[in-house]
Amino acid sequence: MSVALPAALIAFKPKSVDNPALVCFPWAGAGAAPFRSWAPVLSSTAAIYGVRLPGRESRIDEPLVDDVSCLVKGVISDIEGLGDRPVVLFGLCSGALLAYEAARLLGPRVSRLVVASQLPPPAAARAAAEELAAPESSARKYLTDGVAGDPEMREMALQILESDIRAVTGYQYLPGHVDAPISVFHGAGDTEVEIGEMNGWIREGGPGSIIHDVPDADHMFSGPAWITLAELIAAELN
Repeated sequence: MSVALPAALIAFKPKSVDNPALVCFPWAGAGAAPFRSWAPVLSSTAAIYGVRLPGRESRIDEPLVDDVSCLVKGVISDIEGLGDRPVVLFGLCSGALLAYEAARLLGPRVSRLVVASQLPPPAAARAAAEELAAPESSARKYLTDGVAGDPEMREMALQILESDIRAVTGYQYLPGHVDAPISVFHGAGDTEVEIGEMNGWIREGGPGSIIHDVPDADHMFSGPAWITLAELIAAELN
C-alpha cells in the first residue's frame, strides 16, 4: 500500500532553533491534541510537535492508513524539515512503534527515542492481534469516557482505533537497532504490560538506554500521571 500524506506535525510551542524538537506519536485511536498539555511543562526544554495521523482531527476527511511503514513515511519529511536541531521522538503504546521505526529511518538525526507502555518491537504484532480480537476491551482501554458515551463519536473513534491496531498487527519486525539511547517508561500500575517485558527495548537502543518504573501511573498514564510523564521526559532531556 502506497499513499502520499500531507504535513502531519502540529507545533504546540513557538518554533525555536535553540531547543530540541520533541516529536510525539499518539497511541491507537488518538490524535495530536493530548500533547498540547505538555507545552507548559516542557517549554524551557523542547519545542513540542504532535503527530496528527490521517483520518482524525483536522485530517478527518483523509482515508485511514493501516500500514506502519506508510504512516511513518508520511511524517519523515516533516521531521526532516525541522532544521538542524536535535530531534527526540516519543511514542505511547502503538505510537512507540511508529516512533521506533521513524528513528531507524532518521538515523543520526535522532538524539533520543522515548517510549512508554509498549512491548518491544519483536512482540508488538502479536499483542496487537490479541487486541484486534477483543474490540470491546480495546475500546475500554483507549477511548475516553466522553467519546465512549457519544454514539457518533464512539463509532468514528472505533474505526480509527481498529485501523491503528490493524496497522500494528501487520507490522513485520526486521532485526536492527536505533543508534540513539532509548528511554523506556513503564507505569507501576500497568496491568497490560509487565516491566520485565520492557527489557527488550534496551537491546534495540544505543548506549545509555534505560527503563523507568513510574509510581502511580497506569498503562495510559492517565490523570495526573500524564503531566508527571512530561516532567520525567523534561528531566531526561536535561
